[in-house]
Amino acid sequence: MAQLPRPRRRSVQDLKNTILDTALTTHYECKFTPPPAVLGLLPDYTSSGDESPYVLSCFEASLPGTSLATAELTNDHPGITERHVHRRQYDTTSSFSFYVDRNYKQIRLFETWIGYIVNEQNNAAPNYFYRVNFPKQYQVSIYITKFERDFNRPLKEGESFDAKSMSYRFINAYPISIDAMPVSYDGAQVLKCTVNFNFSRYINTLTSINQIQYPLLEAPSTETEVEIDNSVYGNSFQEGSFSITGQGANRDPNRHSASNTNNNNNAKKIPWWYNFGGIL
Repeated sequence: MAQLPRPRRRSVQDLKNTILDTALTTHYECKFTPPPAVLGLLPDYTSSGDESPYVLSCFEASLPGTSLATAELTNDHPGITERHVHRRQYDTTSSFSFYVDRNYKQIRLFETWIGYIVNEQNNAAPNYFYRVNFPKQYQVSIYITKFERDFNRPLKEGESFDAKSMSYRFINAYPISIDAMPVSYDGAQVLKCTVNFNFSRYINTLTSINQIQYPLLEAPSTETEVEIDNSVYGNSFQEGSFSITGQGANRDPNRHSASNTNNNNNAKKIPWWYNFGGIL
């Protein structure tokens, strides 16, 4: 029987290196460049070539979440419910909130992007219609880089910037909605714009394929799986009790034979209308 782990003494230095050396939520940077067709509709965006008004004004963002979908097994072992993974699931949206400047650059950017997605026309005609563009025309990659305040410190020997930060890349991302922005005569506040992005999946620098190569494991044979299972739960069936291939020691050689009299008699007992579902 495996020995249970026991607590051990910890030094003050251990505490400093763990619970006192935590990451802070206030150090991050978001980058999202719209498709070239959208940039062509924003002269002030392309003329300066500086994304700082959009990067620095993003005062709130969310690192993506993920989960594993499982299938429940209840009949393999008495009294035990097992859940086995069959798929990885990603959150469908990620939200970004911006402070809006006096020129409304942030609102103009995402309104233009969404308008381009549906090929919108500023037309008040009663028979107005629009035609949605193809996904590859409006989907891009957007990024969130999480770092700490000492990211500018000199790198140690063999250390890279990625060791002090992590970046998430959202694949096939595009703005799917803009939250309502209330205005009122009450106390003046900074106008805020929250944009929700849809995306297919994400990758990050912590476990990207360029750094970690997950091994492709070969599935063990059925015999190996049975031996492992029996070693854990015990073998409660006699050898040859299950014979899918018909080669078990307890197999009746005439079980499925047409020459077996019992098989023929059992077949005669089945009503002729049984094959029609009994609906006659």
